[in-house]
Amino acid sequence: MSRLVAGRTNYQHKSHVCNYCLQSFSSKAILDLHVPNCQRHSPHDVRYSDPKNPEECVAEFCNKAAGFRLPFYLVCDFESFLSPIRNDNDDGADVDAVKATNLIDKHRVCGFACHRVSEYPQYQTDPVMYSGPDVMEKFYQHIMNDSQVISSILANDRDMTRLTDGEHTY
Repeated sequence: MSRLVAGRTNYQHKSHVCNYCLQSFSSKAILDLHVPNCQRHSPHDVRYSDPKNPEECVAEFCNKAAGFRLPFYLVCDFESFLSPIRNDNDDGADVDAVKATNLIDKHRVCGFACHRVSEYPQYQTDPVMYSGPDVMEKFYQHIMNDSQVISSILANDRDMTRLTDGEHTY
């Protein structure tokens, strides 16, 4: 088993593998400490939904009563591209102190989209999209402006409408 999963780690010596979860360890002593805890849990079993049954292919939040209803929320998405990172060891760092992780690329944000969603249709907005310089600065400005608009909406007190019989029992 050790040779089978050896390619998953950077460890250059013999690895000891748990037969229950396939996690590899650097020493037999650590594996022996892990196995009793791992045995208590059932093995992982991945089951995929049947693509021929559309009702099985829907992910749904079951405990709706535990949900916290919000009058507003923002759905945001960022776009980025990968740019190479220069990996020079010319900074005088000790060779032994070099990290085991070798960074190759860095995500550079190049745009965003933000959409205000509300259970009240009159307060829902169309998605705002931006691509250009100073993306994060523009994003923070947009979020802060939206925050002020939402605060002014929530500050407007109105009389409560009478509850229906169904709402009384909920």
